Amino acid sequence: MMTEKQVGLVHCRRYDPEEVDRAVERAIGLVGGIGAFVRSGQRVLLKPNLLMGAEPAKAVTTHPAVLGAVARLIVRHGCTVVIADSPGAGTRYTEKNLRRSYEKSGFAALAAIPGVTLSTDTASSTVSYPEGAVMKRFAIIDEALAADAIVTVSKAKTHLFTGYSGAVKNLFGVVPGLEKPVFHARFRRPDQFSEMLLDLNAAVVPVLHIMDAVVGMEGDGPMSGSPRPIGAILAGADPTAVDVATSRLMGMDPKSVPTIAAAMERGVIAPECSNLEMLGDDPGAVRVPDFRRPSTHPGGPAVPWPNRQILRFLQRRGTDLRPLPVPDPERCSGCGRCVLTCPAGAMRIEEGRAVIDAASCIRCYCCHEMCTDGAIDLVQGIGGRIAARLLR
Repeated sequence: MMTEKQVGLVHCRRYDPEEVDRAVERAIGLVGGIGAFVRSGQRVLLKPNLLMGAEPAKAVTTHPAVLGAVARLIVRHGCTVVIADSPGAGTRYTEKNLRRSYEKSGFAALAAIPGVTLSTDTASSTVSYPEGAVMKRFAIIDEALAADAIVTVSKAKTHLFTGYSGAVKNLFGVVPGLEKPVFHARFRRPDQFSEMLLDLNAAVVPVLHIMDAVVGMEGDGPMSGSPRPIGAILAGADPTAVDVATSRLMGMDPKSVPTIAAAMERGVIAPECSNLEMLGDDPGAVRVPDFRRPSTHPGGPAVPWPNRQILRFLQRRGTDLRPLPVPDPERCSGCGRCVLTCPAGAMRIEEGRAVIDAASCIRCYCCHEMCTDGAIDLVQGIGGRIAARLLR
């Protein structure tokens, strides 16, 4: 029999520090209190969604008010806190770039909290995980391996590749910088990538997951979407349960989220999420039914069974129906970040502008995710347009 998955939800409409502090403490209190997850004297890693340095108002990263609230609560419990993450693959994992990302995201000020440090250690080690379904070893940043406990503080966002980015995907940040494209090259479909993420969450197990859903990101997340108020802080010990609750707030069917669907297949959570117990405030009061999906989402109502089977057959035969990322030379600055992050080597710089080899592109959207110029458009081919009609 599956165990019950509890998620605490507290309404929090703005990033006022006092309001956020109260919401964070209450949300964690609903699922047992901070003492149920960490012990006095422990060294606790706080793992935010850093992605890359971006102003808090853009909703690209975990808001510093939420990260600070969690840090203060853990310090009051007698622990020391280290904040660490490895930004996205288009950012070289160096001390200089970490400091710059901390500053831009508003995290730098958190180092003033007694007992809290911001890590600039970029060392990593390989960890064996023979029980993995699709991955048997991972490169993991040393700060995660050295911690007595890990607490993740995620951001509620849509995602071009996986549809949704939350607690399960946030842990991908413990994989160091330029190691990330290797995973995109190996696991080219969202369902395959999600299986890898579940293995990672089983190999490196955080004790607690906090979700910043005060303001989420809609549209072409995780980088180029738009901020969208939701109004909640969530907490739970199980990342999939937190993601089920958060995706519902964003108007999504949890079964449509690849990481959740894969977790259901593994028996991590019940097929209809019947073992999820919501505690605290009314989720319906902060649900956003018209939350905008990414451009890669087909939209429309549930897919009829025959059309769904046709789509799956085409995808598994290698027919890629997802949009192609295409650089716009008018907006491109030629920085080369897309070249650095592309796992397939499909991007190159010619005459100071990015160009793409469409035949080599694997549609992972790493280039779009890491483009600070917003110069990557998504262009749907004729096959994808036909598939989109089937999906409506």
